[in-house]
Amino acid sequence: MDLATNPCNEILYIAFNQDHTCFVCGTENGFRVYNTDPFRLTFRREFEGGGGLCIVAMLFRCNILALVGGGVNPRFQPHKVMIWDDKTPRCIAELSFRSQVRQVKLRRDIVLVMIDRKVYIYRFSDLTLIDHIETFPNPRGICTLSAAQDRTVLACPGVQKGKILVVFYDQQKIQAAQSGMNQEKDGSDFTRMQNCREKTTLITAHESKVSTLALNFEGTLVASASDKGTLVRIFDAETGGLLQELRRGVDRADVQCITFNQNSQWLVLSSDKGTIHVFAVREAVTNLALGEPESAIANRRSNLSFLGLSYFSSEWSHAQFRVQDYRSIVCFASEPNTIVVACANGSYFKCRFDPVAGGEMVREDFKTFSATEEGEGD
Repeated sequence: MDLATNPCNEILYIAFNQDHTCFVCGTENGFRVYNTDPFRLTFRREFEGGGGLCIVAMLFRCNILALVGGGVNPRFQPHKVMIWDDKTPRCIAELSFRSQVRQVKLRRDIVLVMIDRKVYIYRFSDLTLIDHIETFPNPRGICTLSAAQDRTVLACPGVQKGKILVVFYDQQKIQAAQSGMNQEKDGSDFTRMQNCREKTTLITAHESKVSTLALNFEGTLVASASDKGTLVRIFDAETGGLLQELRRGVDRADVQCITFNQNSQWLVLSSDKGTIHVFAVREAVTNLALGEPESAIANRRSNLSFLGLSYFSSEWSHAQFRVQDYRSIVCFASEPNTIVVACANGSYFKCRFDPVAGGEMVREDFKTFSATEEGEGD
């Protein structure tokens, strides 16, 4: 999450790694990596002479990261992605673009770079360009990658407002792609790049523009919210079919983060309203509930749902937790039925929810991780 305009402290960026075991903060002087659960500072890098980072992308827990400069005194130019080896520590490669980089995502096989209206996908081993995708104007850099290593799936906004494009890549073709491609080339090079695609799905998700996207671990489900922020919709990533509609609330909000748990039984989201919502994903959607009856973990539905209107047919959250009105990211913790919230003001919360009764979550831990101090709390 880009926090370049964050008034609270020196934190410019915050994001989880691929399996949510760590989160990273970009600051005006470098970056810090924290263990998600239990909370602790894992390592930090403060550059001599300073230099801010507005994007820091981790590759699981290894020493390779992708960095983009930002803040008052950027460490690197904002139109460049620097591949950083923290063991050395130095930059080992870079990617340069004509406009500001909005987001970077990493997998062990690919590097994804988002600019305002385009996504570039590179093979990680040699930074060969394997695909590029046109999108709707996307200053927030909305895009997501599946985390499972046996399948490469990407979801990003489509060219038209409210559309989602899901791309499935052939991993063998990614590894076999011809090297030396340049992001400015077209024609035959573009045809060869498209050959890395196994399948594409275009989903009509919302009437207004897409503001947040999430894939589940396997890349079989995609969840989205629009800039209205009242509904979250879950789709079959392969067919594009709508599987479930979840209602965050009735008033407009900026949904900042959506995350599935590891087995796709639960979904959690955060918004600028300050309430964290946990939803139960239907058994019929995931077929991963291990035979438990659906009613055991159902979301609340209106008793007027028979009317068929969207307001009444959508499902309300199963459990909730309130934080201050700061921007935040959220994920499921290592223990069952627990979540972790990391806020832009440097607050860390760990909360537990009742998987059957739902309702208000219970706070189990609180810490602070501001750019100048960390670890205080309960």
